[in-house]
Amino acid sequence: MSKDPPRSLRAIEQPAEIERLLALWAAAFDEKSIPARAKPRLRPPATGRKAGCTLWQAKVAGLDMNICLEEVTSDRWRLDHGNQGALAILDGSPVLLRQWYVKRAPADASLTAVEIAQVTEEAPFYVTPGVHRGAPSERRLYQFVADLTAAPELIRQQTAEAVARQTAATEKFGFS
Repeated sequence: MSKDPPRSLRAIEQPAEIERLLALWAAAFDEKSIPARAKPRLRPPATGRKAGCTLWQAKVAGLDMNICLEEVTSDRWRLDHGNQGALAILDGSPVLLRQWYVKRAPADASLTAVEIAQVTEEAPFYVTPGVHRGAPSERRLYQFVADLTAAPELIRQQTAEAVARQTAATEKFGFS
């Protein structure tokens, strides 16, 4: 079990940067030898389920990592924690993160730090939006997916490890 408490990371909340970083992540898988299911699938940004939101859909090996930004003003955006993915800054580097949650009856559920420790020794993260309404949302814990400044081979390895951690969590606490 990780003895480190969850660190709070600052969300990346600029639409152009979200697009650039997701494209960088997908480009790490741009090799013919990689099976299609193991390659990220990105969809162009679209209107989210709420007015004023932009949604970037990203998926790899059955793992959704959608990112949604809510427009606060014409030049300020805020991360919507209602979606699985986030981009944040970890020790000066942009990283892709995915919420720790599984499908459970009767609804999806976020995992607790105690549950996460049963499937990995890696400490989870909180993601703090830059624009707050009230208290920061630290109810949802995120797992590391990939350091987007790493070499393509390492990005692929890190992503595969995140998929394996999520699969282990689903097998232990949810249903597929």
